[in-house]
Order: sequence, then C-alpha cells, then structure tokens
Amino acid sequence: MQTVVIVNVFSMFPLLFTIYLAKRHLSGSRQNWYYIFASVITIMLLFMEIIAGLMSSKAGNIALAVHYLSYALGYALTPLVPMVILFYLGCSAWSFAKKLWLFVPMVVNILISILSMQSGWYFTILTSNTYQRGPYFWFVTAFSAYYYGWILIRLLQINKTRVVPSKFLLGFVYTLPIVSTTIQLATRDEIYVFSTVGVSLLLYYLIVQEARFDYDMQTQVRNREAFEQELLSRQYHERDSAIFMFDVNNLKSTNDVWGHQEGDSLLFCVAQILTKLFEPEGKVFRIGGDEFAVILPLSKKSDPDLFQQKFLASVALANESRVHPISIAYGYAISDKAEGISLRKAFHLADEAMYRNKSEQRQILREHS
Repeated sequence: MQTVVIVNVFSMFPLLFTIYLAKRHLSGSRQNWYYIFASVITIMLLFMEIIAGLMSSKAGNIALAVHYLSYALGYALTPLVPMVILFYLGCSAWSFAKKLWLFVPMVVNILISILSMQSGWYFTILTSNTYQRGPYFWFVTAFSAYYYGWILIRLLQINKTRVVPSKFLLGFVYTLPIVSTTIQLATRDEIYVFSTVGVSLLLYYLIVQEARFDYDMQTQVRNREAFEQELLSRQYHERDSAIFMFDVNNLKSTNDVWGHQEGDSLLFCVAQILTKLFEPEGKVFRIGGDEFAVILPLSKKSDPDLFQQKFLASVALANESRVHPISIAYGYAISDKAEGISLRKAFHLADEAMYRNKSEQRQILREHS
C-alpha cells in the first residue's frame, strides 16, 4: 500500500504540468477548460486513493468514516474523467437530448456509489477498517468503458474535421487506461489505474499539441512545413499524383476595406471548400498567406479535370450566400515518373498554371471594365 501512495503522489506532478500547459494554450478556448477539469478530477482520484491507503487498518470511527468517504468519492468520480474528455472533444455542442446519453449513466453511478456506503454494492469497509469489493464493483468499470467507447467513436468522427495526431500514438495512449483497468478487474492487486490515466492525459495533450505544429490554426488545414515534408516523403513514391495550386484574389484589399476578420473568414471558407472536395483522398495545405495547395494521388476515380470543375462549382455555390464573393486563381499539374516529372517539378508547373489563370482573370476584368 505504501508503494501505491508513493506512485500516486508522483503521478500528480505530470498532471499539474498538464494543467500548466493547458492554461498556457487557453487562447479563449473553452475546450481546454474541460481538459483542465479532467486533470483536476484525476488528481482528486489519486488523492482519494492515497487517503484510502493511509486510512486502511487504522483504528477509530474517524478513520473508518474517512475510509468510506474516500472510496465513495473514488467510485463516483471514476467515470467522470472520460465523460469530461468527451466534452473536450466537442460533445459540449451536442443537443440536450443527446447529452442525456452522457449524464444519465453518470448520475446512476453517483447514486450507486453513495448507496454503497450502506448497501455494499460497490464496496464494503470491514470492521478491521479494510476494503472489500462488493458484488457490483464492476459496474463502475462498465460505466467508464461506456464513455471510453464514446471517446473512440468521437475520435473517428472528428478525424476529418479537426487537427489529429498520429493514429498509432493516439491508439497507444487510448489503450493504456483500458489495459490497466482490465488487469485490475481480473486481479485484486493494486494496478495503479488512475496513475495510468494521469500519464495518458499528459501524453495525449503533448501529442495533440505536437500535431498542431503541422497545421495552420486559422484555416484548420496543414501548413507549409507539412507540405514540404509531404513532398520530401513522396520523392521516391511509385504512384503519380496531381498537385493543385490555388491563390485567393484580392485578399489584401479585402483586409484593407472590410477588415482582417472578413479576410480570415474568406480564407477559412476556401479551406473548407477544398477540404470537403479533396479529403480524404487528397491532402490540403495552406502554403502562404493567400495560397493553398492540394496533393491528390491519382487513381481510376481521381480525374484532376473533374476535381477542378467540382471546385469551381463549389465556389459558385458558396458565393450565392456570401456578401463578399470568393475570387480565386487555380491550376494543376501531374507528376509522372515515367516522364521524369517529380512531384516537386509538378508543384512548380502547377504554380505556373495558377499564375497563368490569374493573368487570364485579370485580362477578362480589364475587358469588362
């Protein structure tokens, strides 16, 4: 038991570091407050385990009462950590009816935890002031598993709409608390579940923050650094790819006349159009202030001309509801290993095609002015 106390005490330090990092990156975001809340709850759970360990086998009514209270709170709060993580992942925007699917199991678990002090459903504290599992102790694990299942579903849902880290690293962090919980269910030994949860929370936050370095936070698409890395990794790729270039016209004048907020909205709208059209087959990048690039691996289903036509149709559709319409120059080129056209060369050819289109658009404007 002394080992458990020591491990839990030291597990609090990475959680405090997580809270420090999350507060530094708040930037007005409510999502990070949910993450901080989850970390605080985990610290409370670790503290409850420490108290339970210190009170075990101690004589006296006060020690017995504290022992009861620590386990009741521990069982009550355990599923709250993954539930709060769901809010961090965007479930706070769900409708009230859908949120009931999250709140009802939590309320049921809290009630059972409180009643267990009298009924012994989750746990019993024997007259020797030692802990004993109750017949339904596995309910709390089932409630937690319910929320972890929702987390998995949510991660799969947001994979196309939010910045996400490596699936391998994310899967590793995700399985840590599940594995430790499974082992604890199978044995009566101390497995340090909440210590594992604490480490997982820290790793998850660090991995997500690291992944953001490859993304442009303003438009939620990959940035120039990620684009260069993609070109480098595909340098010896066997499959040919199409690379599209897009340049938003009159961004500077939009910022000057209507303000940077309107300019930001314009860029975000273009990024959303490109993402909806090209992903998941292709990858969208913001490579400059008003420039975007798309790398699309060629296949039987990926006709570059068709994608370009669909893009123009999407822009026309978006302009029907925009006060300040989108005007954009575009062009593409295809890498061809047989012809000695690398993806890097195709990038330059696409850039030239885009600037030719920009010149053509300016010529048309002059002819109609």
